[in-house]
Amino acid sequence: MNPLEKKLESLIDNKTKNYFVAFSGGVDSTALLYCVNETLKFVDGVSLTALHINHNYSGKSSEWKKHCIDFCNKRDINLLTYDLDISLIKGASLENQLRELRYKIFEETLNAGGKIFLGHHLDDNVETLFLRLFRGTGLKGAKSIPFRRSLGKGELVRPFLDVAKKDIEAYAQEKELNFINDDSNEDISFDRNFIRKEILPLVEKRWPKYNYNLSKFIQNANESYEIVLSQTEKDFNSVSSDKKNKIVLSKLISFPKNKQKNIIIYWIDSLGLNIPNTKILNEIVEKFVFAIKDKNPKFIWGTSEKEGSVCLKIKKDFLIAQSIT
Repeated sequence: MNPLEKKLESLIDNKTKNYFVAFSGGVDSTALLYCVNETLKFVDGVSLTALHINHNYSGKSSEWKKHCIDFCNKRDINLLTYDLDISLIKGASLENQLRELRYKIFEETLNAGGKIFLGHHLDDNVETLFLRLFRGTGLKGAKSIPFRRSLGKGELVRPFLDVAKKDIEAYAQEKELNFINDDSNEDISFDRNFIRKEILPLVEKRWPKYNYNLSKFIQNANESYEIVLSQTEKDFNSVSSDKKNKIVLSKLISFPKNKQKNIIIYWIDSLGLNIPNTKILNEIVEKFVFAIKDKNPKFIWGTSEKEGSVCLKIKKDFLIAQSIT
């Protein structure tokens, strides 16, 4: 059995009945869909559905959608297609907003449970690490892409996350699979493409096994983050109150400032609010927590017009967080 098929076989369980694959028609998702389909042929009582999301950003989008329909029809795979209207998307980062829309569709698909497989691989993981490092990420961001996580009422899994792109391409060639080539992947105005096309080829010339070595770093970052998270959770519990959006200020400032920052990040994240960046965190622990309480001080990051903005207030001995949109 091919190593990729062994990976898939280990992820099929007796409890899950509905399996999904995010299917763009590119080589990664094509190899994944083929692999999942071959594996499930030997499992009774399960269903497989491919999900194709047509972003409509390319003149070839309709052609790619047809390719996915034909690929699935040929193999008797159920396919659901979704068409996005990018003219309705406003804001600077089209890349991020399209990603959010995709994951919203995935989440809704899993409302009845099941597993969805995504085709991210080792090279994607390394690219994500570079992206986050260039943006000044902390230890949490250095974890890069998670192998699996809950989503909706089901689970999102990336079976090929430790598999190099070249091995996926070799598998597709071995199985004589047809796939599309998205020309937008050549557009280096996108940050990820710039890293992939301009930076990593230079790195590979000097350090041919860089992706495997950086994968080890990501694993170490995961383990270190779990240790820090465990301690931060204990620290947070010691400053928490009877309401989730309130913590005890006097207890918070009794901690060293580096721990205060971790507690605030943990707290804000648990509320589902946007986490403050390093500059804002420094302002909070250096100045805001010492603001005069009878003045009802407030601290806002973001703007009142922008979705996701957060307001901190001090009331008596409590630090209170809330969304302002």
